[in-house]
Amino acid sequence: MKKINIFLSILIIFIIALFIFNPQVYSLSVLKGILLWATALLPTLFPFFFLTKILTELGAVNILANYLSRITKKLFNVGGIAGYVYIMSIISGYPVGAKLTAELYEHNLISKEEAARIVTFTSTSGPLFIIGTVGIGMFLSRTAGIIILCSHFLGAIINGLIYRNYKYKKALADSKFEPVQKNLNTILSESIYNSIISILIVGGYVAIFYMLIDMLNNSNLLLPFKNISAYLLNIFKKSPAFSEGLVNGIIEITRGCYDLSSLKAVSLSLCTITATFIISWGGLSIHMQALTFLCKCKINIGFYFLQKLTHAICSTIICILILIFFKPL
Repeated sequence: MKKINIFLSILIIFIIALFIFNPQVYSLSVLKGILLWATALLPTLFPFFFLTKILTELGAVNILANYLSRITKKLFNVGGIAGYVYIMSIISGYPVGAKLTAELYEHNLISKEEAARIVTFTSTSGPLFIIGTVGIGMFLSRTAGIIILCSHFLGAIINGLIYRNYKYKKALADSKFEPVQKNLNTILSESIYNSIISILIVGGYVAIFYMLIDMLNNSNLLLPFKNISAYLLNIFKKSPAFSEGLVNGIIEITRGCYDLSSLKAVSLSLCTITATFIISWGGLSIHMQALTFLCKCKINIGFYFLQKLTHAICSTIICILILIFFKPL
């Protein structure tokens, strides 16, 4: 533990030094991250944070749980309440699935083992980001956005099936949330407070990681990884030009997808496949957001990263199959 602390201390000192030597550049990077959060994430995520918190407090999740319990038990070995998390996650995107899973654990509705299994199929991006921001906004193709979306969601379901027996011991009894009696004003004020804190956590990570990507690029620390990915792409006779987008996307998905969209020499099909991998992986920025919530569930960090990698692989394979057999682009 001491060695890790020493390493992290040196790393943070290095980051501070880079910021001090070039404050104008990196202040602008933080500003760009904040603007991205304010224009793309805040308007879409904040209402979902607020409304899903109210639903949880009111106990409305029980209604969905009753309808979905047979499906979720059979497919994923989790209670019906996981269906609520899945629906909200595919509607609103990262990191809503992680936040709701943590809330259910806090209310003693799921065990930490169930939380780990739930995360494998509820850690998803949303249609507004995939189709609207990436497909139409960046790739100028609604079809590409739909392909990414279908691959991403199907990959999540397959990922859940892969880990359905992870630390599974016995048949599950459906838990029901019995809400504490609170008046409407208390529920609203607590939901607003909780949602503001959550959305600020998301914004903080986006801004910091936007700055870190610029620091890593300007310091050429990512150059070895970009060279390796470019070399591998060259072996498969694919353009090495988008290795930067791939590496940046592994760190922060919005930045990576934007970098891919700016490459005119790379085919739309290849960009769509790469974007599917990046979005399903989630990026280190998303992972830090999710783990901030999931630390309450005591989920093993190694397992979390492993299941995100398998999700990315499954989604990418599905995307490739769609492009081979249907040739939609």
